[in-house]
Amino acid sequence: MSATVFFEGSTSDSFSVRSGVKQGCVLAPMLFGIFFSVVLHHAFSVRVDEDGVFLHTRSDGKLFNLARLRMKRKVRKVLVRELLFADDAALVSHSAAGLHRLMDKFSAACSEFAVIINIKKTVVMHQAGSAASPVMVKEHVLESVDQFTHLRSRAWTNKYLTERTKTRIYQCCVVSVLLYGSEVWSTYAWHERELNAFHMRCLRNILGITWRDKVTNEAVLARTGSKSMFQTLKVRRLRWLGHLRRMPDDCLPKDILYSELSAGSRGRGRPLLCFKDVVKRDMKALDIATDNWERLAEDRTKWRQQLREGGDILDKDWIRGLVQKRGHTVSL
Repeated sequence: MSATVFFEGSTSDSFSVRSGVKQGCVLAPMLFGIFFSVVLHHAFSVRVDEDGVFLHTRSDGKLFNLARLRMKRKVRKVLVRELLFADDAALVSHSAAGLHRLMDKFSAACSEFAVIINIKKTVVMHQAGSAASPVMVKEHVLESVDQFTHLRSRAWTNKYLTERTKTRIYQCCVVSVLLYGSEVWSTYAWHERELNAFHMRCLRNILGITWRDKVTNEAVLARTGSKSMFQTLKVRRLRWLGHLRRMPDDCLPKDILYSELSAGSRGRGRPLLCFKDVVKRDMKALDIATDNWERLAEDRTKWRQQLREGGDILDKDWIRGLVQKRGHTVSL
């Protein structure tokens, strides 16, 4: 395989490429995105007006006023042909014939760039009311499905993966995205209850447990070795608080944490929950004294140990409350 470099209007001499990036290299997603964009541009460089999905749009005016789209002068026509998400691509068209033409162009471009289309992973989905005409890539007929495959059907239902592996995939791919930036969230109690309900629902899906099995939340957490979302949120916030405490005094995040406005007045009514109120509530929940937490947070190791111990106690108290609630329900 040979390649050239194009930069500022000049093209380098051709050189051979004998090896690519290693698996897990941070450059791989970026390089693949650039390469795949070039393939799509080459495939659809010639505009085909009848293939794709057309939209009428108008960015001025109010969003919920649909009457703005009835005007003919200010409305623009937009053609949607390919949709990209990470390393996946979806081609869309109003008709099966149009989709077939798009696939022919895409397949030809892939052949020119030495890219092989995985026929088993390439599927077609027809919207309700449209005829399920076959779509082909060369001599292969693509499979027609009702929904696209996603992580749940690939990982959670994979019989070759252990529960421990599925749980680690969930922690890395789902929880890390769900709780991105949660260290500075000012959550109310109902926020945390909804997050914990989602968390438990995901763990039950991983284990293949439904409500008919009558398996308790504490059994699900023990089986997967997971923590409740209540503990996770509180520990994350207080770990960040300890990090702020250990910052030098001239750092802006620490200055803001320990400051207040020099001028201004508070409006009427109950104020919204702020970060200081939330971390104070978290300290009480994890049995950390609010008057001398700074001294404890100065030692990073002791601070994290205190958070782990307090988090475990929090989960035990939560589970104990669930058991007592079930006992009262049964007695009634």
